[in-house]
Amino acid sequence: MRTSSLLFLEPPYQMVRRLPGSVPALGTVALFDTTSVRPSTNELKVQMEQAPWCPVCLLATPDSGVRSVRRLARTCVVFGLDEGDGASGILKAVAQRPRPTASDLAEWVTRRTRLPTLARVMADLFSRPAFKRNEAALLPYAVREQVRRLGDWSAQEWQVAGWLADLAADRSLLNRTMAASDDASVMMRRHMVDLLGMGESEFHDRYGWEWVLECALRRSGFFERSTTRNVRVLRGGWEGEVAPRATA
Repeated sequence: MRTSSLLFLEPPYQMVRRLPGSVPALGTVALFDTTSVRPSTNELKVQMEQAPWCPVCLLATPDSGVRSVRRLARTCVVFGLDEGDGASGILKAVAQRPRPTASDLAEWVTRRTRLPTLARVMADLFSRPAFKRNEAALLPYAVREQVRRLGDWSAQEWQVAGWLADLAADRSLLNRTMAASDDASVMMRRHMVDLLGMGESEFHDRYGWEWVLECALRRSGFFERSTTRNVRVLRGGWEGEVAPRATA
């Protein structure tokens, strides 16, 4: 199957269309019609690689057999669409996916960057408690050097990126965080601006969690520094191209 077999629902999620020759915006949902042919797990993985920051929503019928496809962290299924507002059903399915585990987040990063040796370091980073003052600077040299392969960000900044991805995956928690005035919620909203370079409403209005990690890679300078072969540098398609964040 080819990229042309996908349709895309981009923010603000008003129209489904093909994107020949262009790159889906961050927060876009990729739609894969499986009503006639049930895809294999390998075929789904191929589709997910076309735009790694897009969740893949399978459009299916109840008798299509898609339920038997092994669950993948980045997929969801919609059985029929409301003719009046099909987008709401798609977004609901994306939002109802299980929250990604630390291993899911680490796997996404390592597949996107083609750096499988980082899997354990990133999974540990995403699952550990928040760093205390100066604690990140005391990590073993080998760990800090591994993290530096992802760009200019420190281990602490990547830990925060994992928190933001997890937050984006839980719409109920995200809504509460946006409305709350406690210190933790205020800090998370500040991280959206400082790390990802976007306002609170921009963050809230995008669905999925994959786009957060993609944005983090772009902001950290990974693609500018990467010498890894076969990493697709797809940087277009987002309002106001994200420039790497300045570092001291």
